[in-house]
Order: sequence, then structure tokens, then C-alpha cells
Amino acid sequence: MLKQEMSMDKLIESLDYNLQFVSELLQASIRLFVKRDEQIHIHNYFHPNQDSLYLGPKNSDSSRQQERFLAHKDISVDKAFKLGRPVIGQYGLVINNRRIQEFAYPISLGGNNEVATSLRAPRDDSEVVAVIAVERDIYLTRNILGQHWDVIADNLIKALKAKIMDGTRFPHVAFGEGAVILQKPDRILFANPLAFNLLAELAEHGSHLVGQTLDDLFASFPRKYKGKDEQLSIEAIEEISLRQRTIAARYVNLGAEMSVVLLKDNSEIKVKETLLKEIHHRVKNNLQTIASLLRMQKRRNPDLAEAFNEAINRTNSIALVHEHLSHSHDIETIDFGFLVQKILKGLISSFGAETVRVNYDCPEKVFVPSEDATNLALVLNEILSNTLEHTLDKLSQIDIELMVGDESLTMIVKDDGGGFPEGFDYKQSTGLGWEIVRTITEESLGGRLRVENYQDGERQGVRVELQIPL
Repeated sequence: MLKQEMSMDKLIESLDYNLQFVSELLQASIRLFVKRDEQIHIHNYFHPNQDSLYLGPKNSDSSRQQERFLAHKDISVDKAFKLGRPVIGQYGLVINNRRIQEFAYPISLGGNNEVATSLRAPRDDSEVVAVIAVERDIYLTRNILGQHWDVIADNLIKALKAKIMDGTRFPHVAFGEGAVILQKPDRILFANPLAFNLLAELAEHGSHLVGQTLDDLFASFPRKYKGKDEQLSIEAIEEISLRQRTIAARYVNLGAEMSVVLLKDNSEIKVKETLLKEIHHRVKNNLQTIASLLRMQKRRNPDLAEAFNEAINRTNSIALVHEHLSHSHDIETIDFGFLVQKILKGLISSFGAETVRVNYDCPEKVFVPSEDATNLALVLNEILSNTLEHTLDKLSQIDIELMVGDESLTMIVKDDGGGFPEGFDYKQSTGLGWEIVRTITEESLGGRLRVENYQDGERQGVRVELQIPL
């Protein structure tokens, strides 16, 4: 019984997540009926958000939210529970001044926890535990999806079985995303208004879209593969340059016979990304100009060389972050592991410490939010600068370790420069460097800082550990 109950929970969770996608594609309201302890109740409602997938205002149909299951009223649903096969309801039923037709699709759960959405009657060892009631607005869907509505609906309902069994999901539809439904392998069966507007200029006439293949339409335009997401049934993600536009395409598998491509015009986003990269590039150039001015000033004031070097290294550390973002495809995150190596290389050169051995241990990629990268770069710069400045004559090795957990990043820096003098407390230090490390770690990044002397055999020095939430 427990196994049966667990499968029921899994089934309902999957339907709750995936039926919104079905509602969007079919442009139909959906009610989900669930049977527990021999009682049938309306579990959830799903309505197409026409502002996203289709053009026009959203109609939430909120007046039906409190409706209860009544066998004499929901005749199609009642029959689907009893017969275990899809039931087509009365044609032209009027609800809220809309002429609709209801399709009731039963979901059966077998004794071995096998889920079925079959057109046949249920097996003797299975029970109908849920019914998906799809309310099709006859005139709306006829105008939008035409003769293909039944075929698309059957394929979508069949695809739900696979979603329940393997735990994958349909993607959420983003605002402004159009849909093209393909008959496999690649032939266009239908394009909704948003997709039609994006693609119509590629065909000689808008009606020529149906029956063509996407490969034919995109044949003369650059296409860049961006990856896939099997958990969301996305077989491929592409970026397509259509004349003056940049189109993002997500290919969603709907089973053996059909797939859907979600299209969105990302031209404005690409323009903003280009502008942001240009801004990062200019900030980097300005910071390098400031560093050059500080070097010139240092030559005129040799007695202040140490203070100028500290300022130059801090400026260069910030400039490295902006340089990385100006070249990156992702301006939201930054590979901090790569940044660590660049900072270290710059400081080794600045202090003339080429003989110091560096052990660097971290995962292949350590991504942190770009807004945290500058703070982390400054902290690392101060820790390493302090080590190189005060212990270079005794220093032979620096160890840097990065560890990424589910919700945090840990950075450990160790040296063998002999450690702090007795009685030194970094928390009481009046030096600017340790104040920067302490303030940024604990206040700006919300992290924890631990600084201590350590001894490992004959090797002794300072160990700095900071942990920040991601």
C-alpha cells in the first residue's frame, strides 16, 4: 500500500507541474480530477496564459475555481473514471458564454505501479486514479490550431505517461515565446501567432510555413548549438541569427511522432549583453589607466612606493574581473578558479617572487555570481599581498584550495613563511589589508573568516580560511 501511495504522489506531482505546458499548447482550460479513498475531487486548474504563448489577454475563468465534482454535471469525467478510456463530451456545451467541448483522459495506476493513459479499457489489476478534463473552446482552437488539435492533444496526453514514469518535465513557457509544432522528423504542422510573426518573413508567403521543414527555413542562416536539458525534455537549444534578429530556439520532445520548438526573439537581450560587455571593457581600460597613473606617481615619490604598490595591485585585481566579463558569454557568473590564477600570476610578478612554488587545488570550474567576484578578488589580493610582502625572504610555497559545496564556496590559503608573531590578532590589526579582508568577507559577502598559525612537521606559517554562501 505504501508503494502504491508513493506512486500516486509522484503521479500527481508530475501532473501538477506538466499540465500547464499542455494547457498552453492546446489553448484549453484543464481541470485535474483525483480519486483518493473512493472520493473524487477537483485537485487543480490550469489555464492558458495567452500573454506568453499566444497573443491576447489572459482569461483566468476564476468563476469556476470553487466548482465541486458532481457526477450528473461532469458526465464525461464520471464516464472516464468508470470506463478507463478517453471520453469525448457533448459538442457545443456553453460555459461562461464560451462554446466548448470537453475531452476526459483517464490516468490509471496498475498493481505494479505502472502508469497508463491508454485508449483501451484498464487492465483488471489497474485503477483509474485521475482524469484530465480538457475544455476546448471550439471557435478559438479551430481558428488557432485548426484540424490538428485532436492529434496534438493525443500526443501531449501520451507524453505525460513518460513524464510521470521517468521523472522528467516539460519546460515552462517564457514570456514572449512562440511555438512551432513539428511532425517528426522536422515538418511544420502548426505555428502559433508569435512564432508565425518570427518566421513568416522567411517563407514566400505566411501560409507556406506549414509543410516546410525548419532546416529548409534556417538553411541560409547561422545556427549555434548551445546545449540541451534532458530533465526538461529539451533535446537541443540553439541560437539562430535571422537577418537583424537573434532567435533562441528550444526543441522539446513530445514523443515518437511530434515535437515542439519554442522560439523567442532575443535581439534586445543580445544588444543589452553587448552593451554590458562594452561597459566592462571600458571600466577595465579606465582601471588600467588609473594603475598606470599610480605607477607614474610612485616613481615621483619613491618613499611611498609600498603604498602605491598596494593600490596598484588592488586596482589590477578589480580590472581582471571586468576584463573577464568583457569577454565572457555569461555576464551573470564568473569562473573564479580562472581568476585566482590570473591574480596569483600578477602578484608573483609584481613582488618578484618567481622562485615561490604554488600548489593550486580546485575543481575544473568554480562559478560565482559576478557581483561577488570583485569582492573575492580583493580579498584574495590582500591575503596573498600580505604573505608576499612580509614573508618573502622565508617563503618557499603557497597552497590555494577552492572547495564548492551545495550552498557555499570555501577558499583556503596557506603559506610556509613562519606565521604571525606571538600575540598578533588580525581582528585588532590596524593595517588596511586585514580590515579589507575582514569587512568584505563578513559584511559584504556574509561569510565566515578564520585566520591562524599552523605547523605541519617542519613547515609552519599562516592558514586563512573563508567560507561564503553562494
